[in-house]
Amino acid sequence: MKITLLLLTANLFLTIAGIFLFREVRVKKLRYTDLPHLIVFGILFLTVSALFMVEVKIDPIISSRFGLDFTRQIYEIEGDLVAAFQTIRNPLLDYYFAFVYMIGFPFLLYFTPILYMVSKDIKSLKFAVIGYAIAIAISLPFLLFFPVHDTWWSSQNYGWYEGRPVYFRLQEIWPSVISIFFKFTTLNNCFPSLHSCLSAIMAYTAWIRNYKRYKYVALLFAVSIPIATLYLGIHWLTDIVAGEAVALISVVISMKIAGVKWK
Repeated sequence: MKITLLLLTANLFLTIAGIFLFREVRVKKLRYTDLPHLIVFGILFLTVSALFMVEVKIDPIISSRFGLDFTRQIYEIEGDLVAAFQTIRNPLLDYYFAFVYMIGFPFLLYFTPILYMVSKDIKSLKFAVIGYAIAIAISLPFLLFFPVHDTWWSSQNYGWYEGRPVYFRLQEIWPSVISIFFKFTTLNNCFPSLHSCLSAIMAYTAWIRNYKRYKYVALLFAVSIPIATLYLGIHWLTDIVAGEAVALISVVISMKIAGVKWK
């Protein structure tokens, strides 16, 4: 309960601060015809988020029913690259990557559409939400039917794993947050990396719509979050590459649907 309250408080603080720092009023006054769009895309964003949570709940059922596991195939592609990456260790990086993973990611994901709402920017809101929905739609079949286990778990539980061990650094750095961590994911929800994918989509929207200050913060988080998944021993590099590819595809399609061009 305490850690949940801490995370919610941190994100609420960042959201309020972000509104004051990054809001850009794109129109002076919304038209009545804009209000339905605001409501519809707000609801769509929440619906897609709820759909992903349903996936987290049914994933163990699908996994046990079909018994699929593609972790070894991913390992054969890249070997113990993540273990090599984990030779980098620094106390400041520990805290920074734990922060961007557990606080920075949800902030980037949920604050971005909020920013577009308070900026009265319906087109950017539509762009971000459609991109988000497309990315989830593309990713869900892979998450359900192409299960790949976390790198740290794989290195410790598979007999065929012959590389150097990978450590679950998030548990080492911030033990109390693990109970929250596993409410939003499962051990085999790796491919593609939604952390990489969704953070990239939000950063793309901020850059394409030219939010003068926020785009730099979004870019910093979007670059840091995939690195954090490697540093903390959660994702394979292949997951990240796939996530970035899904993000790019989703953004391109969303630009056409939302009628968005580079500003």
